[in-house]
Amino acid sequence: MCLASQFAFATFNAVTGYFAPARTAAAIVLGVEAAVLGIGGALYLALGVVGEAGERELSLGMAALAAVCAVGLGLLSRGLARARRWALSPSITWQVLQGFVGAYALTAGSPVIGGIALGLALLGIVPLALLARSASGGEDL
Repeated sequence: MCLASQFAFATFNAVTGYFAPARTAAAIVLGVEAAVLGIGGALYLALGVVGEAGERELSLGMAALAAVCAVGLGLLSRGLARARRWALSPSITWQVLQGFVGAYALTAGSPVIGGIALGLALLGIVPLALLARSASGGEDL
């Protein structure tokens, strides 16, 4: 294992105080995204319960989808925080897909949601790219 990979995925060391800031930043961004999706799922659930009968199935389905995604992102965030390598690839994939959805939402007339999604994707992809580079041994990907 190369030295850069050891530092990128190292856990907090009480003696040296090293905590891998890229990994911590990526875990925080994914945690924020999980919380936002959880709140969105709760709002869709409330809309499904008190909304019109014709929209109930759609709202409950969106609530379930948001809940599954929020749980998945929470697990990815926990995996990154605990320096698990399995969490890196799905986290990068999520950020890329979220960036595309955010860019589409910006052009489709929903600038607030698109801006938030694109901003979080950009905030998340930078530390994840640093982690991927260090995990590959510093070689060009």
